[in-house]
Amino acid sequence: MQKPTDINHAWLRKYPEQVVLCITKSKTGQINVMAIGWVAIVSDDPVMYMIGIDDPAYTLELIREQKEFVLAFPAKSMARETLFFGTVHGHDRNKGLESGLEFVPASLVNAPLLSDAVVNLECKLVTEYRPGNCPLVIGKVIAAHENTDPAVERLVNAGAGYKLQ
Repeated sequence: MQKPTDINHAWLRKYPEQVVLCITKSKTGQINVMAIGWVAIVSDDPVMYMIGIDDPAYTLELIREQKEFVLAFPAKSMARETLFFGTVHGHDRNKGLESGLEFVPASLVNAPLLSDAVVNLECKLVTEYRPGNCPLVIGKVIAAHENTDPAVERLVNAGAGYKLQ
């Protein structure tokens, strides 16, 4: 059974939702990481992902500049760092360094991989468009990497207010 409701009330029931980390690297070598909940597969041939990023975000600035990024699917053990990545802005902080997490070189892009993530996807920027108030970035996956331990599970956002588990 259904009843009419306000969209903001309905959104409270959308959880759990996935969370990914978008990793970029500046010209000076600084690693920036942003937690993103608005993510979707938009093509499987070739494989492409869409991410929604707020306009003033440093991550978006770096994607526009570098034309590439890495999408990392964080492990459950990364909840504290993921919250940090999602609540601290990167313009004046070195979030990669401050997180204490280990990053390793990617195979085809300059942005690094998150060593202990469940999966890392190296992406090249395909396009950006704005159907509403949030820019949508489309990236083509050009390389994929998975954790060697199959028991490592993905972190998800289980509710409003960043209930990461």
